[in-house]
Amino acid sequence: MTTDTASSAPVFPKAVRHGDTVYTSGLAAVDPSTLTPTSSDFDAQCADVLAQLDAALTDSGSSRFDVVKLDCFLAERTHFPAWNQAFATFFLGSVAGSTGAGIPARTTTITTLPIDGLLIEIHAIARTSKETTS
Repeated sequence: MTTDTASSAPVFPKAVRHGDTVYTSGLAAVDPSTLTPTSSDFDAQCADVLAQLDAALTDSGSSRFDVVKLDCFLAERTHFPAWNQAFATFFLGSVAGSTGAGIPARTTTITTLPIDGLLIEIHAIARTSKETTS
């Protein structure tokens, strides 16, 4: 008996907005049609999840600058320095001379992830943007 793994995958939104708060689902570099990682490279997976975060927040009326809490799950502790660099670059543009302003609270957990080859998964809580357009 064979099972179509992709068709049995749960369907869930990238983010949910409740009032002025946005909660993202777990974001991972996974091809939804095959449920396999899109790359075996940590930096590529990291860039993918951060791009997904930007898209999910934008679609929900928020942005990376409104993130108040971000949780990261890494498959290997050796990726922690690269994650720190990517996090700082994403939220500040660079680590040089950063003061911490604009950086959300963060937790990083080293754990087994649900798909073989998956190296990083993130989820975030953000405020909605207060800016309005005319």
